Amino acid sequence: MDLFSRGEALNFLEHNLKVTNVQQRIISDRKALLDEVATNIQIHLVFQNLRLLSEPLEARHRPSFKEIKADLKLGIGGLCYNLNVAAYFLLKTIGFDAVLAHATCTSSTLFHDNHVVVYVRNVERTGDNFIVEVGFGFPTFRAVSLDFEKESPVYIDSFIEYKYIKYEGNILRMHRKGELVKGSTNTPDGVNFFLDGWRRFYFADPKRFTSNIEEFYEPFDQVFKNPSASPFHMSFRVIGFPGRKAIMVINEKTLIENDQGELISSNIEGGDEGIIQTVKKYFPVIPKELTRAALASWRNSTKL
Repeated sequence: MDLFSRGEALNFLEHNLKVTNVQQRIISDRKALLDEVATNIQIHLVFQNLRLLSEPLEARHRPSFKEIKADLKLGIGGLCYNLNVAAYFLLKTIGFDAVLAHATCTSSTLFHDNHVVVYVRNVERTGDNFIVEVGFGFPTFRAVSLDFEKESPVYIDSFIEYKYIKYEGNILRMHRKGELVKGSTNTPDGVNFFLDGWRRFYFADPKRFTSNIEEFYEPFDQVFKNPSASPFHMSFRVIGFPGRKAIMVINEKTLIENDQGELISSNIEGGDEGIIQTVKKYFPVIPKELTRAALASWRNSTKL
């Protein structure tokens, strides 16, 4: 079961993601190609939960391959199941040794296996291993090597300072400067975990990976149907990185990155119409009717 044929993958990379000379670079320029694919997915596709919100709760569902593909072609993107799964199939189809891995995001809830990431092996040499992350609303403009003993280098992409560490058998994504979830102490529910001033955003088992997408059906049925499995049923989010700079519409605010790499928060004026116009201004690929339906659903959810 594949999302793309080889021809479709090459065409999507060139025309939608602006990645060229793929067939030559997969032989001679593999790491730079991998970095560019990861980066350009985030530049040209939108991270958003509007498609999920636009459906009544009882009709929400894990998107089919057909639905994922349609939103990819339109540039609408989606959540991690859309974007990281798409990255996996694109990379695998053009010749990378890519696999899918279960992960657990702990932004505001703890529901195991509510995230998916991509491991890519044998990129520059036999046995090396990288993580590709393009689908959770924070930038990662590179494939990050996992061949470290305790932790990766510290990276700063756009507004976020991050690193990966190995801790108690897992790979942890850690944030510091730019982290949007505030706090400094661990909580008994396991959502907040801090280590030396860094906050964990998600964790993944480095040995738990697969090429079988069907292994993700059950947990992501929950993510798309069960509000306790994901924060995206109770918030309104549209996030992109045009020119590698962050633009976010979150609920009734914008967060826009300035030239110093800081997010500047502003209230959106004009009520719901103001939000709809703001999304259209910054993300013109998203149809107004989708934004309007998602916004109405989000408003209803806040009344519960």
